[in-house]
Amino acid sequence: MARLARWLYQAKAFFLFRRRVHVFGNFTAINHRRISIGQNCAINHGVFLNARSGIEIGDQVILSARCMVIDAKLDAEQFIRGHRTYLEAPIKIETGAWIGAGAIILGGVTVGEGSIVGAGSVVTRDVPHRTIVAGNPARIIKSRISAATDDAAAAAANP
Repeated sequence: MARLARWLYQAKAFFLFRRRVHVFGNFTAINHRRISIGQNCAINHGVFLNARSGIEIGDQVILSARCMVIDAKLDAEQFIRGHRTYLEAPIKIETGAWIGAGAIILGGVTVGEGSIVGAGSVVTRDVPHRTIVAGNPARIIKSRISAATDDAAAAAANP
């Protein structure tokens, strides 16, 4: 039964995105025609994608359980005046990024290549390439560039 369910979720992803996606549970995609997804991506259970403006997901991106990618929000100033207007801005998640469980990516954000967004984080600003961010709002915890450079140097020194 579980194998059948996984096959159905993958068929749903193929129908929506016109591409093979690794799916590990049910997910929601609002305005799926405005979502582009790269090769070899993974979508876990409970992922929510809301694309009023557009969501671009690069290759080899992992969207962990219950993360949300939402590119629109109500305009607070107009809402107070009794109007419901939306502010929309596209989202870009670049190649090799990993979005942690329960993280929220908001409109206008670019998550850089190879970056990691910690579980439960709320990302309101761009995330540089190869950086780890966490918190609410998300802040830079560590750069992965120096660690990769240090590892390469150590490997070269000790053949």
